[in-house]
Amino acid sequence: MKILFSSVFKPYGVDDKYGRKENIMELLHNQVTREQGIFSLRRNHRSFNLYLLAENISVPSTVLDFPSLKRFIKEIKKGYDYVGISFITPNFAKTQKMAELIRQYSPKSKIILGGHGTQIPDLEKIIDCDYIVRGEGISWLRRFFGEPVDSPIKHPILPSADNQRVMGIPMRDKSVVLLPGVGCPNKCRFCSTTHLFKFKYTPFFKTAKYLFAIMQKADDKIDCEDFSVMDENFLKSKQRAVDLLDLMKTHNKHYYFAIFSSAETIVDLGVKFLFELGIRNVWIGVESKKDTYEKNKGIDMKKLFDELKNHGISILASTILFQEHHDKDSIWEDIDYTLDLRPDFVQFMQLGPLPVTDLYKEYKNNGLLKEDIPYEEWHGQHRIWFKHAHFTPKDSEIYLRKAFQKDYHELGPSILRMADTYMRGYIYTKKYQPPWAKMRNNQLRELCEKFYPVLGIMKLYLPNTKTKQYAKSLIRQYSEVFGAKTLQQKLTSQAALLCSIKESVRLNIFGDIKQPKTVYTKYNRPSFKLFTETLTGRIIDVSPNLLEMKLGNVLASNHTYIELHGILDSINVEALRDKIAGFFDSEKWDITLNLANMQKIEDNSLYDLVVQLEQFHSCIKLVYSAKMKDISNIIDEINLNFSKNIQCVAMA
Repeated sequence: MKILFSSVFKPYGVDDKYGRKENIMELLHNQVTREQGIFSLRRNHRSFNLYLLAENISVPSTVLDFPSLKRFIKEIKKGYDYVGISFITPNFAKTQKMAELIRQYSPKSKIILGGHGTQIPDLEKIIDCDYIVRGEGISWLRRFFGEPVDSPIKHPILPSADNQRVMGIPMRDKSVVLLPGVGCPNKCRFCSTTHLFKFKYTPFFKTAKYLFAIMQKADDKIDCEDFSVMDENFLKSKQRAVDLLDLMKTHNKHYYFAIFSSAETIVDLGVKFLFELGIRNVWIGVESKKDTYEKNKGIDMKKLFDELKNHGISILASTILFQEHHDKDSIWEDIDYTLDLRPDFVQFMQLGPLPVTDLYKEYKNNGLLKEDIPYEEWHGQHRIWFKHAHFTPKDSEIYLRKAFQKDYHELGPSILRMADTYMRGYIYTKKYQPPWAKMRNNQLRELCEKFYPVLGIMKLYLPNTKTKQYAKSLIRQYSEVFGAKTLQQKLTSQAALLCSIKESVRLNIFGDIKQPKTVYTKYNRPSFKLFTETLTGRIIDVSPNLLEMKLGNVLASNHTYIELHGILDSINVEALRDKIAGFFDSEKWDITLNLANMQKIEDNSLYDLVVQLEQFHSCIKLVYSAKMKDISNIIDEINLNFSKNIQCVAMA
């Protein structure tokens, strides 16, 4: 049995029968920095949910991310038992085509649909599929394949973004994505996420120690300290956030984060706490000047934004246009209100009644939906798909573009604003004396020093006198604080200049759409084949406790399979370790240790065995029975303390 998980096919951001040019596969360039030209932050985010699903089932799985149509057809011809496709509403036509191709080239495959697009009414009638997963998918798949639903969730180590660049300059940071949970309890009537997950938050990792173990694993594997947290309201789990800071301080780990958060959550925890936790970027839903949503009632946004920027926390403010109270005058009040907050980034999003939100139900019941507009255009960055008292769809396109242009021309490029925020935070937080706060202040200094070499280059491309004066003032401040550029910084400036010239030429000749590379990842592949004859016998006989071992070597591979029967306790751990080590030469070997048939594992014996084996072998896979008494506590302890090269798999 095997399963393929796939995203929808490319090309993205083009006008064809499957999509629209405004629906670009780049979050920031699509709906945040879209009118900032060469200054737009460019990056691709993988379909993180697919990797998380594949990581948490034992069925051999393949993730195919950003495939072309030709590449997708080639893959499904391999004859998968199941093909899962994750999609959003504007990618409906792509998903429909993929389902047709599966029926054509792999008719025995069962089709599973997931993602926000599954909320489309009567989906099973308009896309030929076998199963639809609405909501959290890990438990659904485990239940479907007969695996333990409550087994600990494993977290993949994935880059938060690929192909990162700005002004043509590659950004080679090692940021890793963190996926703590799904859903949000705030119940905003327009939010597809809160409705998809039934108005509740489902944590994958309920306590801080598991999140911290994931971060340590990423740190050990790729030397990563920077995490992008894909969680609708990460700090809403207040105790988990507090405990996470305590763990970081205890272990002297200076991790930092980009998060999503509602304003009321930040006020509850306090901006100083966010600074100490290491929050460097926060996405906040401003939505409107009016107290339209409960999460913003009574919040002094201007005061909050000033305090965040004083602590060097870069802000992305999200505002919804074409709400019911907007006319052609009042809409500018909300636009100007957001710009007066002076965030580093602004997302202007059209009000979008997406299935099956309360907003969608209300508009449908009142006959306000323009149901002749295809789903490909339901993405919030072109034209509204509902009837508005004061705006036509064409109006909405024009006003949206003008809002983004005003943001850019009034406040300057977002990358320049970030440099300003980090400098402001560095200067302001110098007053904090505790060692941990001083460390955070030093991190801000390091961020500022990364911006310093490229500030002068920005002046060449700025749109007007106002933004050029802003850049000159900021460059002067950097020079006063850090002095003249070092030789290394001057060389970096020259290299960055060449990159920006090349990017400017590329944009003028080829346009700004660049397709992401296809990513192909396999999970749970059979990695060994046992000899037909295995070494069998009782190898330890101490006290009344018996332990038997079956050993199978691997042909043409440094991998050994060991099956244990009987009782493991502290008395026979050392003897077992020596016996296992005796089968190997000095090379590093991988071990699969099957404990599923053990009668009993006492005290800390398994933990001690892993300690002994880890120093001799490059990778250890523990297979265990979830029904064994107290095994979950033992495995939790191993997962927490052996984040590198240890894999634990539960068998039903």
